[in-house]
Amino acid sequence: MKIACRRLQATMSDDESLHVIGNTLQGTTNQILRSLPDHLAMECLSRVPLSTLRRVNKIWQNLIYDPYFQSLRAANGRSQLDWVYTLVQSQDLSFKWQAFDPLSGLWHDLPPTPRPMEFQLNNPGCIGVSYSVQCASSRTKLVMVAGLKAKQHDKNRMTMEPALSHPYIYDTQTCQWKLGYPFTVPRKWCVCGVTEEKLYIASGSGKDWDRELSKSAEVYNLKSDSWKKIQNLSTSKFSGEAMTAVSNDNKLYFVSGRGVFSKEGVVYNIATDSWSEMAPGLKKGWTGLCVTVNGKFYSLETPAGKLKVHVPEKDCWDVIMEDSRLGDVEVLVSTKDKIVGIEGPGKSVQPSDRSILRVIDIACETPRIFDIPMHQGKIVSVQVLAPMSRRL
Repeated sequence: MKIACRRLQATMSDDESLHVIGNTLQGTTNQILRSLPDHLAMECLSRVPLSTLRRVNKIWQNLIYDPYFQSLRAANGRSQLDWVYTLVQSQDLSFKWQAFDPLSGLWHDLPPTPRPMEFQLNNPGCIGVSYSVQCASSRTKLVMVAGLKAKQHDKNRMTMEPALSHPYIYDTQTCQWKLGYPFTVPRKWCVCGVTEEKLYIASGSGKDWDRELSKSAEVYNLKSDSWKKIQNLSTSKFSGEAMTAVSNDNKLYFVSGRGVFSKEGVVYNIATDSWSEMAPGLKKGWTGLCVTVNGKFYSLETPAGKLKVHVPEKDCWDVIMEDSRLGDVEVLVSTKDKIVGIEGPGKSVQPSDRSILRVIDIACETPRIFDIPMHQGKIVSVQVLAPMSRRL
């Protein structure tokens, strides 16, 4: 197998030669490489650039989307293919999930969720106040966690209640949704994050605010579909807004509020089930949306459009770019070497106003920005995870 891999790698710099090898070795059979068992052929091709594989033949193109093949690439230190998944509100106010394949440039519709989605995205009584739909993801699981729905009691009174009684879980390997085990208490305005196939939820509010719930935290095992209570928070200050917990080095980090004043910052250590204060410099500079890429914290200051990176040795933040195109970004998620954000249509609440998916490539010496084209609809939430699986 090592000899076969070396021979194949020797041709990687010549796309035309690789194309000839692909057609010759495959022939008319359904094998990936006619001269090798499929599992050995995958080992060889897992070392080949994805863009090159796509130029050869249909079987090799489909191989890119195979979960086992992607795991081999990860084991060999090669980049994995990531898709961008978006929750979109259409003009008729309905919601649907779509996924963007950056390799082909195509959008794909996900199947409908287990139950119809009903979310209130703005406050009719308060112009400019908007609500989010909170989602999180592992490598292969997309999880819808929390949102709000409006309940009209009479013509003069309406309340905002938790929209989801169960997590909605989409598996990219089966291309199917399922209802997770019910929430202990359905929440709104909570903290959520995923690491190592486990969903962590903390604080927030139920139908009515409750002090005990506002300090509570629990974890959901995405493999066993079971809830487990974890150590409580010491404060209720995280219960008034929707927040994303940033995962780094087996810990979860989050702050209450944006800006520089009256802010709490905590760290949950998964290994010890304990909470601690965030480093002062990390908390002070965490003034906007924040993600981690390759173990580093990146924060975006809006409306200035400043992207900053945390320097742990000095516990301070350095500005690495400033661009007006980042001034209206509302949501951030990350993948290896890239940060993906939603630039919303300002304060407009009309779903006919299209959102923009804005990508920051920080692998370059000078970070560059590019957009993913959207055909229609308002993007409500975004996640980055594995492609939807295809059969060879």
